[in-house]
Amino acid sequence: MAVYRFKVCLEDNEDVFRDIDIKAAQSFEQFHTIIQEAFKFDAKHAASFFVSDDYWRKGQEITLRKEDLPLDEEEIRKKVDPKKLMAEIKIARYIEQPHQRFVYVFDPVVQWSFLIEMIKIADENAKLNYPAIVKSYGTAPKQYKQTNMAREELSPDMAMAGLLNDLEPEDEEIYKTLDPAEEAVEEDDINSLEGEEGEEEDAEENGEEAADDFGMDEHHEED
Repeated sequence: MAVYRFKVCLEDNEDVFRDIDIKAAQSFEQFHTIIQEAFKFDAKHAASFFVSDDYWRKGQEITLRKEDLPLDEEEIRKKVDPKKLMAEIKIARYIEQPHQRFVYVFDPVVQWSFLIEMIKIADENAKLNYPAIVKSYGTAPKQYKQTNMAREELSPDMAMAGLLNDLEPEDEEIYKTLDPAEEAVEEDDINSLEGEEGEEEDAEENGEEAADDFGMDEHHEED
């Protein structure tokens, strides 16, 4: 039985790729499963293969899930061909040339996109369990990438708000870090301050009384 060897690489980084051998009679669903294994993805999301021309333009879609088979309004308007189901289609059905190409898209939200090209027809190896990963090059990316906007992509107001949020800890945290001795003025200090204020007031009153007495004495002397 013919064995096809495909090079599967990330669309955004062709230096990260896997060579996969798969038998002509095996299905696109099996191809999907081995790609997930090769790149250490979790296979929890929708996926589709697209038969491609030499310019990576997408043609016939072969999808993973039955619920994704119906065409949407846009696809109907563009007269897109009905979708096929991976489990029902053998690889050999869409091998039309020696360097047949496919585009594989996994997780429509994140849009992981892989470029697939047949690079040779290999001899069947009785020791291999097909489909098989026969070569790995480059580190597979993390499936779940951070989606937060980069700080430099934010508007100045949004960036400033983010900066303030970074700089201002919660009130509760502030209280946790305060030394109890720093939370308020000591009682002795308060008494001391009150005492000083009282002394100043007494001094002012004594001064006024002395001035009054001095005025009265002067008046008596004139008499």
